[in-house]
Amino acid sequence: MVNESTELRHARSRGPRSNWVPLGATAAVVVLLTGGWALVNAALPSSEAVEPGQAVTLGSSEGYGASVTFDEGWELDTGSSTLGQQLRFVKGPVNLHMSVVEPSERADASELWDGMRETVRVSDSSATLGEPQPITSDGGAQGLTGDLHIQEHTGVATVFPSPNGGFAVETQAVGTDVSMADLADAERTVQSIRFDRDTEGTS
Repeated sequence: MVNESTELRHARSRGPRSNWVPLGATAAVVVLLTGGWALVNAALPSSEAVEPGQAVTLGSSEGYGASVTFDEGWELDTGSSTLGQQLRFVKGPVNLHMSVVEPSERADASELWDGMRETVRVSDSSATLGEPQPITSDGGAQGLTGDLHIQEHTGVATVFPSPNGGFAVETQAVGTDVSMADLADAERTVQSIRFDRDTEGTS
């Protein structure tokens, strides 16, 4: 069962930076995420139930920690998840990918979104990320969200920068033939993302 100690290490920068520098370093993470999208209807190789109402720690940096809380019915796909890189959660036909990225320099939500648009295309040139709209989570985190399309998959992408800009949480909820209700379940989960002061001072 997933517990609160579940934590993603931050993606590290590599190579030269471009106009979308903040997420250039996270292309490898996004490739891992998008690579799993082709399997959205496949049986889980292995999974663990996520306890409803339990906060799962995603990552922390420079005095802030990010966490998310799940409703009933979600499972962690342990076969496709790599702790320290990315997590894949599944509920019905919906796959919810979550990753923590650490920009090589401070970036706002708009810059992070532009970077995610470019890195999503690394996996599939047909992938498109729509124009974003502002979003505020139940815990007060402010970010951007928009439509995501890749081949036959449709879904929603979201990015939440941490309050101090030291890192960000990116999510992609995708699936084949998903209903609005299916995506709404994923969006409610994303809506629970929050950033809190890290009282232990870890990074």
